[in-house]
Amino acid sequence: MSIKLKVMALCLMISVSVLGQSEIKYEGETINRIDKDGKKYGVWKLFDKDKGIKIVVKMENDAFTSNIDYYRNEQRIVSQDKTDPGKYHFYVDSKPVPVKIIVENDKRKVVQENGKALDEKSQEAFFSVLEVKTMYYGGESVLRRFLANASSGDWDNSASLQLRWSIDKNGGVENIKVIKSDNEALNEKAIQIIQKMPRWQPGFSNGRFLKGMYSTGIRFMAG
Repeated sequence: MSIKLKVMALCLMISVSVLGQSEIKYEGETINRIDKDGKKYGVWKLFDKDKGIKIVVKMENDAFTSNIDYYRNEQRIVSQDKTDPGKYHFYVDSKPVPVKIIVENDKRKVVQENGKALDEKSQEAFFSVLEVKTMYYGGESVLRRFLANASSGDWDNSASLQLRWSIDKNGGVENIKVIKSDNEALNEKAIQIIQKMPRWQPGFSNGRFLKGMYSTGIRFMAG
C-alpha cells in the first residue's frame, strides 16, 4: 500500500479527516474551518482532553463573532467578550459574574466590578481554562501510529531521523526541518511524510491563537 493510501486509511480510522485541509471532522463534528485564503470561519473548538478543557467560539473572516466560552468537564467556567478581550464573565452556580484581570505586585488576579477579588479556588478555576496547547487529533498514540504506518515499506536503507516543524495559527504544518539523520538519502522522504499530515489543533491562550513547535523521530527499516 502506498504512503498516501495508508495516511487516508488512518485518518478514517480515527474519525479525523481533512477535506483539502479546509475543515476538521472530529468526534462526529465538523469544526475549525478555514477558507481558501486561510481565514477562519464557522465553529471553532479546541481541546485539552487530559484536563477536560474545551474552548468554543464562532469565527468569520478570522474575527470572533461570538464570545469565547471556556469549559471544564462540559461546565462553562468563563466567557470572554468577543470585542473587548479584557472583559469576562465567571460562572458561579451557572450564573455569570462580570470580572476582569488586574496585575498587582506582578501577580494576576481576577476581580469583580466592585473590586473584590475572587476567592483562591475560583481564581484557580478561572485561569486553568484559558489555554490549550497544539494537539494532533487523536493524541500521541495516534500520531505515532501515523508515523509508523507512513514510514513502513521496503526501503533500500535503514535510517533514523529527528525532525522539527512549526504548527501555524490554523494548525497547519510548516517549516519542517531535519535536525538529525543517519541517512541523508531519506531526509526528503521524511519531510514528505510530515507534509502529508492533516491540520493539527493550534494553540490558544486567553483569546489568541498561537503558533507551536513539535519534534519527533521517524525510523525507516530496510526491506
